[in-house]
Amino acid sequence: MNGKSKEPFSLMDILEDFLVVLKYRQLLILSFAILVSMIGFGLIMPFLPIYAQRYGATDSEVGMIMGVFAVVRLITSPIGGWLADKVGRKPLMVFGMLLYTVVMYLFGTATTLPELFLYRGGQGAASGLVWPVAMAYVGDIVHERDRGKAMGLYTMMFATGSAIGPMMGGLIAAWYGLAMPFYVTSILALVSGLMLFFGLKESFHPHEHEETHGMMLPRETLLRPYRYLKSITPYPAIFLGISLGSFTLYFGLAMLFPMLPIYGQGVLGLTDFEIGLLFTAMGIVQMVFMFPSGCIGDRIGHKKIILIGAFIAAVFSGMIVWAVGFISLLFIVSVYTMGRSIAKPSVPAMVTTLTPTGKRGRGMGIYTFFENLAWAGGSISSGFISDMYGRQSPFLFAMILGFFGILIIMFTVTEPWNSRD
Repeated sequence: MNGKSKEPFSLMDILEDFLVVLKYRQLLILSFAILVSMIGFGLIMPFLPIYAQRYGATDSEVGMIMGVFAVVRLITSPIGGWLADKVGRKPLMVFGMLLYTVVMYLFGTATTLPELFLYRGGQGAASGLVWPVAMAYVGDIVHERDRGKAMGLYTMMFATGSAIGPMMGGLIAAWYGLAMPFYVTSILALVSGLMLFFGLKESFHPHEHEETHGMMLPRETLLRPYRYLKSITPYPAIFLGISLGSFTLYFGLAMLFPMLPIYGQGVLGLTDFEIGLLFTAMGIVQMVFMFPSGCIGDRIGHKKIILIGAFIAAVFSGMIVWAVGFISLLFIVSVYTMGRSIAKPSVPAMVTTLTPTGKRGRGMGIYTFFENLAWAGGSISSGFISDMYGRQSPFLFAMILGFFGILIIMFTVTEPWNSRD
């Protein structure tokens, strides 16, 4: 890794960095395809807990429905990463989008609560085949010095879709019913899959990397995890630190999302449209902050940016309990999202830098295993905590866990100034 610039950082620097990543044509195609798919994801995200409640789901069952997504993705992400190092990145991403297309259509046809569990699991399987592999693809095609910027652009498109989707979803649900956003999401996922199929070139050819030859899905992942980690990255301790720290942070953050719509409606009396506006605002904040924070991470170091963003997110996740109406909740959630957006691009940028090209798919698969484990545990436990201690309690738990994650990253993660690629 090159030394970081210590010059003042200005809006012109952000513009220059944006022009730098525009030279990566494949990154632009991938990012636009992700934008399309995330518009669809944003259509349904605010309303899935409400959709489940209309089938008679309790808070605990809502948390479990949200969590089964991460449980299945927990399993498929390492498998997807391994397959990406065996057969290439593009086939996994295209197949995942086509699977997502089918599952979202089936969501709209659901008539029972068990069906929601089943289709939510299918959504998790599709996600596990797309997102870790997509980040490995970004790491493949972008120079190391530009990875923070590239992840910033990628996550900005991710966030833009998340901003556009909820407002569209609110209007579609209001006009055509809660099932219609799922059908629209299915169409958008199909469009995204076709864009990936016709627009992307394969970034990784396994036969060109001897280190991938003859490798089976390793039992050592479970039996000797640290030894296996050492075979993937020259910095296993740092990799483990960022993974465990992210696990703790995301466990807390995952407690927010299933409960936020329920808390907004059940405690503060918000309408479906106001819930959609909340998620739209979160997407807009991400859209504004993710690319600049990725650029700053490239310049001053990714660890600093992660810690700053994580601190803001932890504090304001707990402050949700002080909201008294839509405006105050909107402000608190927006600042929380700003912190999350500041930290987000630097984590995958650091992970891709810690892993060589031929092992990057497996590296991202392992990292996302920790992330998905956190989302699964946080989503499921949030419903039980809400049922046992009240609907304010998940947000306070999220704040405490956020501080634990900050401490783990602070004391276990360093940035190597020279990495292998």
